[in-house]
Amino acid sequence: MNVLDLFSGIGGFSLGMQHAGLKIDYHGFSDIDRYANLVFKERFPDAEELGSIEHINIDKLPRIDIVTFGFPCQDLSI
Repeated sequence: MNVLDLFSGIGGFSLGMQHAGLKIDYHGFSDIDRYANLVFKERFPDAEELGSIEHINIDKLPRIDIVTFGFPCQDLSI
């Protein structure tokens, strides 16, 4: 399965899929928070960091089966 994780944060959705036993063949992620990206890459070293969502070229991605996206929670989590 091919997964695109937008506004990925530290990878909560992807971690849930991993714990559910789903096999991810392609894993792309996008977030602009530097520290969240460091945690995400530690958890999912094979995932492709796509940078800001504004610069993702969808023509260069494989066919995506699942798109996840996090709710912007900065105002709630600080």
